[in-house]
Amino acid sequence: MGGRNKALISVEDKTLIEHSIDAIQHQVDHIVISANRNLSYLETLGFPVVEDQNRNQGPLAGIISAATHVDTNLILVSPCDVINIPGDFAVKATSSLIKTKSEIAIAKTNLGVQHLNFALTLEGLMNLKLTFTQGVRKVSEWQQGLKQTYVNFDDHDEKTAFANLNTPEDLEGHNLF
Repeated sequence: MGGRNKALISVEDKTLIEHSIDAIQHQVDHIVISANRNLSYLETLGFPVVEDQNRNQGPLAGIISAATHVDTNLILVSPCDVINIPGDFAVKATSSLIKTKSEIAIAKTNLGVQHLNFALTLEGLMNLKLTFTQGVRKVSEWQQGLKQTYVNFDDHDEKTAFANLNTPEDLEGHNLF
């Protein structure tokens, strides 16, 4: 996106992060935003904003930073540049996590595994912190070391569930909402 903060890109009169919040806020008890820039604007959205403790170290660093401000047994993660978050994401992911006694439940669609859309236990979070100190920065690499389950969202294909917007072409050519 040319160095622009994807969270602040406007689509249909809202920023991407506002679309993400709208999609997820009715599914969870609390929202914590992890960020490394534009903190003042993000604070106006009405949710706690946590600055990445390890700047420019990728999404795992942001997850660790945000998780230090969460006091629940399960954590739901979704990045701000993902649209069409299913209305049953939290229920399906957390139910699968508990039912399978896994450490992480990762969303999967007809497009493949959606590595940054998942539910995580505290044990999984402890593993993330340890793995991060060992130098791992790739999300899928960290997830391979966990007891995991995949949660299928193929039945949400009327709009591509969990579509990730990484380029201007993604914004233009997508059935957004």
